Formats: sequence, structure tokens, C-alpha cells
Amino acid sequence: MNRGAGPRATNRRATNRSVLAALLAGALLGAALALLLQAAIARTATPLSPARALWQLWLLALAGGLSGFALSTVTALQAANPDPDYHRLRRPRPLRPSLHRRPPEAGDSSSMRRS
Repeated sequence: MNRGAGPRATNRRATNRSVLAALLAGALLGAALALLLQAAIARTATPLSPARALWQLWLLALAGGLSGFALSTVTALQAANPDPDYHRLRRPRPLRPSLHRRPPEAGDSSSMRRS
């Protein structure tokens, strides 16, 4: 039995690559944010030890990577859902239903304004 063959295995590898790419992109964005914060803190009177700066870099990179991983995983799970009703396009509800009311009919006394 060959488990690696077939279109399903190829699709799974592509999904795994996109999840890992999102993880890497999130980690890079988190590291960029950490470096930006370090540059801003360096120009203020607030003291920040190098050890704390390193932990801040790691923490923000990890948080960015985790958020990218979570978003990509949820997207992959939604795409893999076999329920056809889940993939059916729904018509969005109007934000202000008062704008979409029917115009009042002629002779309708309830639509007359009070003076």
C-alpha cells in the first residue's frame, strides 16, 4: 500500500507548505515588530537590558508565528469541510434594515407624517 501517492497526498503536502509559510511569515512579522519596538525603546529614557530585549524578540516572534499558524490551519480546515451547505454562499444581511424597506403605498394613512 503506497500512502504517498495520489492527489490527496499532493494536496495535503501543499496545505502543509502553506501552513508552514504562514507560520514563517507570522514569525517574521512578529520579529519585525519586536525590532521596531526595541528601536523605539532605545530612543527613550526607559532602560531595557539586552536579556529582556532578546526575550521580547522571541516572545513577539513566537506570537506572530502562532497567529499565522492558527489562521492558516483554520483556513485549511474550512476548505476541507465535506458539508456542501458549509460552502454554500450566503447572502449578507443588510447592516441597516431601515434602508431596505418597501416604499409606502399611496393612500396608506400610517405613512403620513405628523406636522
